[in-house]
Amino acid sequence: MAEMRVEPARAADADDILAVHIAARSSYYRGFQAEEVTARQNTRDPELYAGIIRRRDRVVRVARLGEEVVGFLMIGPCYYPEPDPAVTSELYQIHVQPDFFRRGIGTALHDEAVSVWQAAGVAVARLWVWDFNTRAQAFYHARGWVQDGRHPPGGPVIGEHRMLGYVLDLGNVCAVND
Repeated sequence: MAEMRVEPARAADADDILAVHIAARSSYYRGFQAEEVTARQNTRDPELYAGIIRRRDRVVRVARLGEEVVGFLMIGPCYYPEPDPAVTSELYQIHVQPDFFRRGIGTALHDEAVSVWQAAGVAVARLWVWDFNTRAQAFYHARGWVQDGRHPPGGPVIGEHRMLGYVLDLGNVCAVND
C-alpha cells in the first residue's frame, strides 16, 4: 500500500475533494436525511472548492495515498461571530473517503490542523458537528475538543437535529512536532 501523506491542496484537487466530501457526507447523513435531499445537496461545482483552495484566509490540506486523495481538511476564520475573543479559527471540515475510515487518515489531518493553528498562534479553535454524527463527536472528543453548549446562530437543522459547538484549547494540546 502507498504511503499516506498530508500536503497543501492544489486547485487541481477540487474534483477529488468534492468526491471525498460527497462520499463522506452521504455516509453520515444516511438515516437522518432523505437520500434525495442529500443527493440534491451533493450537486456542487468543483470550482467552489478550487476557489476555497485559492483563498488566502483558508487552509486546505489533502491526504494522499499515492496520488489518490482520500481525505481533506479546511480551516479558516470563524464563520459565525464568536462571543469568546480567544476563539479565532474554525475547523470547517475533516472528511475521509469512507473506504479509508479507521486507518489514521483523519488523525493525520487533525494533527495537521493543530500544527497550522499552533504555528499561527491560535489559542482556541471552533468546530460544529451534527448531533447525530456520533462517530465525529467521538473522534473530536478523543482529541481534546469540548462541547461548549453553543449552536450556530440561526444555524442549519435537519428535522429535530442541530449542530453542536465544540472548542479546542490549543494550550492544552501537545505540539504535533514535540
